[in-house]
Amino acid sequence: MAARGAYQTKQKEVIADYFRAHSDACVTAEEVYAALGADVGITTVYRAVARLCEEGALRRYTPQNAGGAALYQLNPCKESHLHIRCMDCGTLEHLRCDVVHDFTKHLLGKHGFVLDEGQTVLYGLCKQCEAKRKQKTEK
Repeated sequence: MAARGAYQTKQKEVIADYFRAHSDACVTAEEVYAALGADVGITTVYRAVARLCEEGALRRYTPQNAGGAALYQLNPCKESHLHIRCMDCGTLEHLRCDVVHDFTKHLLGKHGFVLDEGQTVLYGLCKQCEAKRKQKTEK
């Protein structure tokens, strides 16, 4: 039987592999646990995710409400970006466009402010949830 540390290292590597295979995904620890099935326990997922964040391998995103689950993503992801999150369905997406790049350059150049993109989430409604709200108000 392998030593406890080696066993934990194997499980941590399985979790790190999950994030490498889903580099654009922002997921909760529970979602990682569900995706890996019986290969690792939920406590191991939480510990590994915390360790990977400490090591700088993952980014942690804090949701808008204090009771929501934290989201994690491989760090660094492929390119610089902000995030947009739907307040109804909870979908979190990458916001990559020249306007965002220009905005971050503006903040630095005109205000001497470096935006922490890893902590920046814009909240609103996705197209589908906005349409649902409009349908409800029209009835």
